[in-house]
Amino acid sequence: MVQTEKLADHVTDALVALVGALEARDSYSKDQSMRVARFVERLMNRFKIDPVKRQAIYQATLLHDIGMVSVPDKILLKQNALNKEELAVIRAVPQVAARILEPIASLADEREMILHQSERWDGSGYPDGLRGAEIPIGSRFIAVAKAVEAMTHHRAYRRARPLSFCMEQLRDNAGTQFDPKIAEVAAALLFERDKGDDG
Repeated sequence: MVQTEKLADHVTDALVALVGALEARDSYSKDQSMRVARFVERLMNRFKIDPVKRQAIYQATLLHDIGMVSVPDKILLKQNALNKEELAVIRAVPQVAARILEPIASLADEREMILHQSERWDGSGYPDGLRGAEIPIGSRFIAVAKAVEAMTHHRAYRRARPLSFCMEQLRDNAGTQFDPKIAEVAAALLFERDKGDDG
């Protein structure tokens, strides 16, 4: 049993290293998964979550972008709007990640969270159009944290947005794009950061 757990840890470490290598392709994405994971940790601190589930959510967050291995540099590094075909490649990233993780039984829960990270609370997301509590809790945390990361850090095509804009977006999209409880906590964390009270 201990040997199996050690092997699972080694596999996860190897996958995290792969994600780091992928992020190194794009200077704007460097350390993105770690920043998202840290924000998810802060979000989870405000909720009562079983420690085993919490660890799975954290690992899923670290690995959430592993499907980016399928995205060519010409799309990843593009500095203007993506066309329809390029958007389709990006939308397929969670499914690519799920295929990568499918043979690893110890990451089955993480795989489901990653697969459904682009679902929306109102059911208009993908790949399966899940809505509300049908969406795995880890996927809901990842969706909010990814959005915060995207808004608060520079991208090739735009500058970081002010925290006030991010808080407004979280509240405006709570109950449509995002789990409303998680979005509200995320907005509160950003408010604390803005006021310098986030420790």
